[in-house]
Amino acid sequence: MIIDLLLEYGRQIKQVETLGNVMPNKITKVNDNGFYVETNSSRGKYKTGKYESPYVLVKKEWIVEAWEILCNKRQCTYEDFKHIGRRQSFIMAFFVTLPFIEEVKYKGKVFIQFKKYQTDDLPSERYQNVIEFLNDIVNGKYDPDRLSQQIQDDKIYRLKSRTRLDLRILGFLNEDYQKNHMILQEYSTSPDKTKYLRELMLKSPYLSMVFELLKYLKAYSLSEKRQLLIEVGRTVVYNSRGDNLMVESVASERTRNLLTWFKNVGLIDEKGDPIELGQIRDLFIKIMNTYLDAKRDPFSGHPIGSVLRRDLPDELNKLSFIQQERYLVRGSVGMGNWAFVPWLAIMDNKVTTTTQEGYYIVYLFSEDMKRLYLTLAQGVTESSRDQMAKRKNKIRNVIQTDPKVKKDNDIQLGDSQKAKQYEFSTALYIKYELDDFPSDQELINDLEKMIGYYQTFYNYDSQGTEEHSEVKENQPIFASSEELIDHIHTYISGKGFFYSKENIMNLYLSLKTKPFVILSGISGTGKTQIVRNFAESLGATVDNGRLMMIPVRPDWSDGSDLLGYTDLKGKFNPGPLTILLQEASKQENRDKPYFILLDEMNLARVEYYFSDLLSIMESREWKGDQIVTDSIRLDNESGKSVSIPDNVYMIGTVNMDETTHPFSQKVLDRANAIEFNDVKLDDFSFFDDETALPEPVEVSNVLLRGQYIRLQEAYSQEKDFIHKVTEKLVEINSILSEMNASFGYRIRDEICFYMIHNKNAQLLDEDEAFDFQIHQKILPRLTGSNEQTYRVLKNLYQFCTNRIVEDDQIDTLKEDLEHVTYPKSASKLADMIRRQFEDGFTSFWF
Repeated sequence: MIIDLLLEYGRQIKQVETLGNVMPNKITKVNDNGFYVETNSSRGKYKTGKYESPYVLVKKEWIVEAWEILCNKRQCTYEDFKHIGRRQSFIMAFFVTLPFIEEVKYKGKVFIQFKKYQTDDLPSERYQNVIEFLNDIVNGKYDPDRLSQQIQDDKIYRLKSRTRLDLRILGFLNEDYQKNHMILQEYSTSPDKTKYLRELMLKSPYLSMVFELLKYLKAYSLSEKRQLLIEVGRTVVYNSRGDNLMVESVASERTRNLLTWFKNVGLIDEKGDPIELGQIRDLFIKIMNTYLDAKRDPFSGHPIGSVLRRDLPDELNKLSFIQQERYLVRGSVGMGNWAFVPWLAIMDNKVTTTTQEGYYIVYLFSEDMKRLYLTLAQGVTESSRDQMAKRKNKIRNVIQTDPKVKKDNDIQLGDSQKAKQYEFSTALYIKYELDDFPSDQELINDLEKMIGYYQTFYNYDSQGTEEHSEVKENQPIFASSEELIDHIHTYISGKGFFYSKENIMNLYLSLKTKPFVILSGISGTGKTQIVRNFAESLGATVDNGRLMMIPVRPDWSDGSDLLGYTDLKGKFNPGPLTILLQEASKQENRDKPYFILLDEMNLARVEYYFSDLLSIMESREWKGDQIVTDSIRLDNESGKSVSIPDNVYMIGTVNMDETTHPFSQKVLDRANAIEFNDVKLDDFSFFDDETALPEPVEVSNVLLRGQYIRLQEAYSQEKDFIHKVTEKLVEINSILSEMNASFGYRIRDEICFYMIHNKNAQLLDEDEAFDFQIHQKILPRLTGSNEQTYRVLKNLYQFCTNRIVEDDQIDTLKEDLEHVTYPKSASKLADMIRRQFEDGFTSFWF
């Protein structure tokens, strides 16, 4: 039964870090076969074709064998598991996350071992007997300093001896008599003795371990929980003499007593599931007192994360004025790494369902954990600084508050970039100092007051508009870009197409950077299908008119086939693109993303039929909280015109052969050119996956729309990061200058936007993101047949790999690129260098 516990535990913890080098191991799936584990290494080998899938299977029988070894030896190193299949480092890391196993280091070696417990760490008597004896001591029937002799004289010697040992579990009856009298005094004067005993139980090593373990056993019945705890006890607990483990009868009796203790003090319910205790005040203080120490520990699975993500939201959801059908309560200590400023948000789903955009109530912790702010603030990821400033001023002007609620800019969260962003986004706030923290009732009253302000502004802001629409019942909520990417990737994979999650992230970031993307690659790699399925996953389909597939014809020489024309009778006939742009521009549709797919867009010369659209793309500017462009006049007589609203995304697919036209620099400078050439014909993993295909989800356009148009909009918040990215671009530009291929401000700005969006969403590694940008924004511009081109390509390869290219090594340039800084770009450059060396001409496109 313990093995079933291990599998269930693995389903819930999701990720572990290896003990030596703290590398993440993501548990993507658990079944009777074992654990499906994804690492940076397995994902990299999958991307290079060395693995058939991004994960490896850690077989159940390996776990079973390793567990038996640990039970027999009690203390193990990596060497003890070396003969078992694969993934010994994962198995050790997984075991040490169990609450009854620990990591120790001795003489340079890393061990895992069972924590030390003894029989007397478990209660031997019923709860009522222990409490009666404790109260007799407090009431003076027994003298704590002469307890042993008085128990000897008592008629019920055995019972009193056992209950005395049980009181030691709780911290009473210490050898330190001064401490003993102090804790008895605290208990006797406590206004809530049950709560006091509950807190003592959670300080007891074995009891707290069991309580933590019960959090992962909610899928089991009470009798199954009891049996599992008996097995755990028999495995980890030595008898009081320390010479063997507990026998089953003792483990059974004492585990039953333990669960009875928990139930009597309100730690568990009738089913044996932990009751989330909480007092809101206590939970906030717990975070503030322990968060800085927790940041020194590994991030994954840390219990303090559960307090903010689960315990506090559960407590707030119990409040009568937090209607769960309307409000979403979410907390975060970071994504993959500890946040500088952890937070707890309450979002009205009529306003927003993600902390990235809109406005909502949020508790913000200061970086030094000395202050907590209850705020009415805004999403900083999907809103420009100008938008946030305008909404903040509007909230402060509309809402009349009492003196306790501040409208100034004196909120102080810390020195990090994210702290400054949160400070700027805050419209209203109440400050709480850790040293003078308010009561539960005051916290609740303040929150109810802030909810009232929130609703007042919503009612004002939504009058006469349809801007805030109800989220559909049972619609999945994406709290982050990563969750949105997971949905899109799962949807596309379920349709039977192989694309890595990194490719989906890249497409998402490219569209966010600028709503015009080119997909290139050999015929049949699914370029059209990735666009179609990407759009469908977000609710945009051909049937509902939000996805338009436009096949480009070779005879197009102007924009009339796209935009429309005036016939001989003087009537204007709108083209397919005009119809979609007009529909997307309607007020009721502005929050819905629309997609245009120009299939095989280079069958005709793009700059001929697409020139008007390329021009007005560069006229984008903010108008209120929307991005608008100049208009294209469609018909001189009627004066009809059309512009590109910010909810329209244009994607072109291209093939490069003798029937197509090359791209001009005007086109390439305005797009991310994403290459899809990786094909895995033998990948059938989607046939084996029994997970139901996720339904398309209607999402707000804010999740896709870019945050910046001009670099100055990002500069104040991202100054250091922009300089860091630009230093690399300056180095690349100096290399390109030899063949007069240097790029200008537009490419610099758009690469910076891509990198900032990626950093804020925490999707790709920074080097991986920059690799995509070299490949998509720099290399497509390179073509030539002279010696300067050859030198530039070799120098760019050296920039990407830190390796010098020699002519006698041309055939080996693609070898061992896994660990270079920019492997994707290096691989492409290797192909281009080889073509130049062999044919005297090279191009990104051939």
